[in-house]
Amino acid sequence: MTASHELDARARFAADLARDAGALALRYFHHELDYTAESKANLQDYVSIADRSVEALCRDRIAHVFPNDSMLGEEGGGAIGERTWLVDPIDGTLNFVHGVRYWCVSVAFVENGVRRIAAVYDAPSDELFTAVSGKGARMNDRPIGVSSTASLARALVLHGFVQRHDLDAHLRLRRALLAGGAEVKDHGAGALMLAHVAAGRVDAYLEPHMHPWDATGGLLLVEEGGGRVLPYPGRNGVHAGGAVLASAPGLFDELAALAAFAA
Repeated sequence: MTASHELDARARFAADLARDAGALALRYFHHELDYTAESKANLQDYVSIADRSVEALCRDRIAHVFPNDSMLGEEGGGAIGERTWLVDPIDGTLNFVHGVRYWCVSVAFVENGVRRIAAVYDAPSDELFTAVSGKGARMNDRPIGVSSTASLARALVLHGFVQRHDLDAHLRLRRALLAGGAEVKDHGAGALMLAHVAAGRVDAYLEPHMHPWDATGGLLLVEEGGGRVLPYPGRNGVHAGGAVLASAPGLFDELAALAAFAA
């Protein structure tokens, strides 16, 4: 099998895995399967048996099909190797446990530190966002691309916040974005918000820190959708994650100057 054919096979696997994981998560979301939400270290940071069950499905499937690959998941951790799968079983758990239909399963594949495959599945809407490096981004197998917006005054910007972020810095940037004329929102699921940047539904997404299982797939989607992204991860490597800025090309420089994430 050629390298290109192998990558395509992995991409098909990732898409199928994201759909199967999303189907299991939906059973919990619709309370066909019982679960109890638990708070992590921060009061608004939740996990549940749903997260753990979905991640276990992904971990078992990857280990069976690609036994020599590594996997890093939000709940079970793992290692980074030459070939690594990054999985967030339910991105947007806070929304999930409150019955809000804005959450997703995120699956990404990285080879020698390079983002190669993304599959972000919005199970409640049955929308599967996929990308393969060098081959573009798609939603339910239809090509997608970032918006052509080039003015902050016409932009819909998503600005992520979780409790571990510096609140004062967040509010300063939010004020600057609003003062520049942008409409600013936070839907609470970073991977899905990045997918919506890739699809041109929103114009940009910013967050001062994202974990690799949240960010990696969405960043590839934006890149393959024609957008620009801040180099990721940060200087401390994949495990540490880093700042995220992903946008339509015409907005990137202005947003980067406002956010100063690269400093």
